Amino acid sequence: MAAGRARGSQALRPEVSYAWDRLRRSRGAVSVADLAAETGWSARHLGEQFRAETGLSPKAGARVVRFDRARRRLMRQMAEDGRVMLADLATECGYYDQAHLARDFRDLAGCPPSLLLAEELRNVQAVLQADWE
Repeated sequence: MAAGRARGSQALRPEVSYAWDRLRRSRGAVSVADLAAETGWSARHLGEQFRAETGLSPKAGARVVRFDRARRRLMRQMAEDGRVMLADLATECGYYDQAHLARDFRDLAGCPPSLLLAEELRNVQAVLQADWE
């Protein structure tokens, strides 16, 4: 959910909105302890409020932000030059290693990055072929 967007008839609490924006700006790299300190709430209270209003814990929100960045960079790199070094991508996007990146792809996209790329290429080829026919 985008920060500041109404949930039902209620807007996000300012602290939750701040925490979500901070997660996005940090690319998922800010710790929950730092978020809590910055909002003036305890980590536990922040976690409860964040989950109640977004459906995710702050840690899960950070994971989604990191994954989204990695997925976008993966697609952009593939489109630009067709070369993707997954270990480098993992490091650039805040993952400990390539295995950590691959786990998030399996958990959040349902497949490893290599399969996502293969599917994307198949879709692009199908569109190109349709355009030529």
